[in-house]
Amino acid sequence: MSQILRTKTTQTKSSIFDIKKPYVIIHKPGKECEIELANGKKIPSTCINCMNPRCMKLQEEEITCEDFSEIAHEMNKSVCPVGAIRTGKEQIEIDKSKCIGCGVCACRCPVGAIYMADGVAKVSMQKSSLIREVRTDASGKEIQEKFIDEIKDEYHTGIIQNDTDKFFESIYKKIKKLDQIQQNILARNLLIALGNHSTLSRQGNVYMRMDGFYNNEKQYGVVEIETGLDMLDVSRALLDDVAVINARYAVKKEDNHPLAVCLSMANKRTDYWQVVKDIKNVIKLQINTITFGALMILMWNRIKVSDFDRFYIDVDNSSIRKNIEKLIGRKSSISDGFLGILENSK
Repeated sequence: MSQILRTKTTQTKSSIFDIKKPYVIIHKPGKECEIELANGKKIPSTCINCMNPRCMKLQEEEITCEDFSEIAHEMNKSVCPVGAIRTGKEQIEIDKSKCIGCGVCACRCPVGAIYMADGVAKVSMQKSSLIREVRTDASGKEIQEKFIDEIKDEYHTGIIQNDTDKFFESIYKKIKKLDQIQQNILARNLLIALGNHSTLSRQGNVYMRMDGFYNNEKQYGVVEIETGLDMLDVSRALLDDVAVINARYAVKKEDNHPLAVCLSMANKRTDYWQVVKDIKNVIKLQINTITFGALMILMWNRIKVSDFDRFYIDVDNSSIRKNIEKLIGRKSSISDGFLGILENSK
């Protein structure tokens, strides 16, 4: 388990917003979020120091994939792969020297108190007359949980972080420095942020070598995560994953929607794209491909994804730009081929 989740901090202050519906939480890149009330008045969002902080810890059901329930999985519930976030006495605290700037914590904060600025996540601690403190005990936690549970995704609008070459150049350097476990946790948490259940295979299980799984209301599939240049091995690994799942757990090949999550698209000269096409043509298995960067762009725009088949690409078309732009409803600012995020770099 992450060290950050073992840290015990006595909270002396916790609260809720004393506001009536409807209201809208507005995200703005580089700025603190605002809450627009029904009368049009805008107030700054602020940290309510949750006693069960979604920005730090995943819920049990989020890492439970019903379609793979018989398979042992990792129980690590850390939201931050590098342990940059922790509970403070009066607010959530973020160590900017550790933060990689992915924005998962900002996406998960129910009241928009975490925002992205200067390449890292920050916590807003604005004063407001509409803040009501609650006791930091079981009764207070129950009140706060009820308030948080009533905040729906549709209450949030705006963009958490702009997708620029400069920002991605910075965050990709940081991701490359993470170890394999941290990279896998980040990929899993990005899938969860897009509205999926996702889990990682249990470490040390020599009989189950796949990286993980995902499922949502429409589909499910095995996941392989690659941050290096071995994309051809990913296609082979996914084939093996599908076969193992079918043989041992009776998960039919035609019901499996395998997903390759990579840091960058393989260049056009690699065999990966042709192999993916051959697999689809010969055995009717579609391997879908998406990058860390694309997942982050979708998350920053608060998009939910339940159909990963839209990200099938092969030797004839190795770009996901149009599909990403269709989902976010605008043109991406990422330069063509930049870091292989939306298409091949070459």
